Amino acid sequence: MFSWQTAIIISHRYLGIAISLVFILWFASGVVIIYTGGMPSLTEAERLQHQPDLDLTQIRLTPRQAQLVSRSESNPKLLMIMGRPAYQFAGRQLRTVFADDGTVLSSDMISSRQIAADFLATNVNLVERVGRIEEVDQWTIGLRGQLPLEKFSAGDKDGTEIYVSPERGQVVLSTTKNDRILAWLGAIPHWLYFVDLRKRTGLWTDTVIWLASLGTLLATFGLILLFTQWRSVRPFRFSKAIPYQGLMRWHYLCGMLFGLITLTWVFSGLLSMEPYAWTTARGLAISREVFAGGDIELQAFAQLNNAQAQRQLQRLADGQDIKEIEFKRIQGDHYYQVTIGSSDSHWGFENILVSAEALQLRRDLFPTDYMTSHLQAAVSNFELVFSDVLDEYDNYYYSRPTAAGPVAPLPLLRVTFNDPAATRYYVDLKTSELVYQSHRLGRLKRWLYNGLHSLDFGFWYARRPLWDIVVIVLLLGGLMLCSIGCYLGIRRLLKNSKQLLGRS
Repeated sequence: MFSWQTAIIISHRYLGIAISLVFILWFASGVVIIYTGGMPSLTEAERLQHQPDLDLTQIRLTPRQAQLVSRSESNPKLLMIMGRPAYQFAGRQLRTVFADDGTVLSSDMISSRQIAADFLATNVNLVERVGRIEEVDQWTIGLRGQLPLEKFSAGDKDGTEIYVSPERGQVVLSTTKNDRILAWLGAIPHWLYFVDLRKRTGLWTDTVIWLASLGTLLATFGLILLFTQWRSVRPFRFSKAIPYQGLMRWHYLCGMLFGLITLTWVFSGLLSMEPYAWTTARGLAISREVFAGGDIELQAFAQLNNAQAQRQLQRLADGQDIKEIEFKRIQGDHYYQVTIGSSDSHWGFENILVSAEALQLRRDLFPTDYMTSHLQAAVSNFELVFSDVLDEYDNYYYSRPTAAGPVAPLPLLRVTFNDPAATRYYVDLKTSELVYQSHRLGRLKRWLYNGLHSLDFGFWYARRPLWDIVVIVLLLGGLMLCSIGCYLGIRRLLKNSKQLLGRS
């Protein structure tokens, strides 16, 4: 007689045959992605390491003069481009004005091969042009907004490939043979980042959502079968309670140990695609410029082309190399945000604030009363009900030290409003900038996605290698569960096929 238990057994069996190979890919690549972090990219640390030190002595134009030349309304970043200091104005159309003579960067001025050679610190004749990238390839999926790009090969033993933006006059991506191999073992199968699929965003999104949804059903059916197939025997003997022998018995045992984590991983992976309306909900909307105290007035930085001011900035860097400068307005005052090298930082750099008027290093934290009063003024319909200062990360705002870029800053001001979403804001006390926002549904998603997928629970997430050991054991257990299930399913499918062929 056909029963609901039979329906679950058949559904579990044939769903497993259909998508168990995807599960195997996810679990095996999960071990790799722990250490690779994703697709090859030019990290902030790598970008700064390869970027020439800013030569302040060449600066002749002030930021305001450069803005007038560029006819841009945005605020610039000052850095070295093609061996010259330049103001780079972001926006719908990127504009670059050289700070030494006011020339606007144009495509006919750019030698992409020379830019690649400078990045690699090698002779330009050793750099081989591969071609012009008009459409995304496997490694530029995340850079489609910056196409076209020029691709070069370094011809070195590492198999380095460089992508240069002719618009920016800068390298935007660097990969090595090792990076690409690890991506094929990690991020590409884990995220299904196969270029022919990924460049069709809608199709890729639907594919991942459907596979993760079916995978959630598969894991749920498997957990149900753990209970429905369990035998109640007296006197109790564990070996008699499991109604299977051979590999099927091992599949059952692996399901007991790793079935629940398999379900939580595939379901949390589904949530990463934000398939439900509540996963995209937002709390209160506050401008990130709420603490600026007004628009940036670039005239406040008129000293920058002055030799004395340039020497003072170099002194404040305390012998470290200056990589770039941004222009900020914080609580009504103007500051240079200077990125310098730092041996005390995990990523090798740090940002310092220098007052634009007095050219003095700011070491003090910004006052919290200014922050709370301006936040309250920005949210007139709801009341700020709680605020405190964090010297350590909490369960929603956190990061690990990494060589790729800066860690999430501390200390912070944390404030909570009494709006329906219970919105919280986190403000960096060193820069008076909003660095994070959370709300009730976002905090739920944090536990259902990050918590279940990365197991980033506060009591052990920073305790490595303990976290690594546990996660890898769980991944290998899930891999064993799915591999055995895949083999059993394919074996059954082949057996049924032979029987059908024999009858015919």
